[in-house]
Amino acid sequence: MKKPAVVAAVTLATFLLAVYGPRFINPLLGVVPGQLAPVAYSLYMALWWLGLPMLALAGLYGFRRVLPELGWKASVGTGLLMGLVCTLPMLLGYMALFPVTTLAGPVVAGNLVRGALWAGLGEETLFRGFLFGQLYRKVRFPWLLTILIESGIFATGHLYQSHDLASAAGVLAVTFSGGVWFGWLYKSWNNLWVPVFLHVFMNAWWMLFEVSDTALGNVWANVFRVLTIGLSVAFTLWYQRHRQPAPAALALA
Repeated sequence: MKKPAVVAAVTLATFLLAVYGPRFINPLLGVVPGQLAPVAYSLYMALWWLGLPMLALAGLYGFRRVLPELGWKASVGTGLLMGLVCTLPMLLGYMALFPVTTLAGPVVAGNLVRGALWAGLGEETLFRGFLFGQLYRKVRFPWLLTILIESGIFATGHLYQSHDLASAAGVLAVTFSGGVWFGWLYKSWNNLWVPVFLHVFMNAWWMLFEVSDTALGNVWANVFRVLTIGLSVAFTLWYQRHRQPAPAALALA
């Protein structure tokens, strides 16, 4: 059993290297992320955001524990079903109110790979599965404090979507709240695939229709987003009320 201080140090060092390392290494390698094809970008970032945490976890617990520690051994079907059902208000609402994006098919496909599939898998694995999971389960940080820490970092990573102080404050508020919500879902379900697929499908529906260029959106965009969040909260509370207690070795709490 690794000491909590060791786990905390390795987790934070790995997380910071994964998030900020590319900023220093990219110029040395001549890599311009914005010029990479979506698949190439996703694979390159996976080396940082997935590869580094996997190596850190293998060093801490051995290779057999890597996937469970990341949260990848939970039920994929449960996460997929939650993602599809809970985001139906966004899909149906946006379909009724907003035109389908006018971008060319290959561009849309590339945007979905980078902005929906990779964003959902990469961000949830690094921020929730790795950072939150290790600090909460192994280091025993209070769960709310841990969620606030990772959500704050998560929110600042989306400031590129803002163009002035007001929009920056709005983006921070929306993405910080999203980080808290995703962290709560992960803790409540003990299943990383729940926030992963919610993240993927919410981003996908947002990008398939002419909703907004940033995370803020307009009134109707947010009405359906709130309905999606409300559904996920309702299902989660129902699940918590009816689930069987998890074995102590698997429980997040």
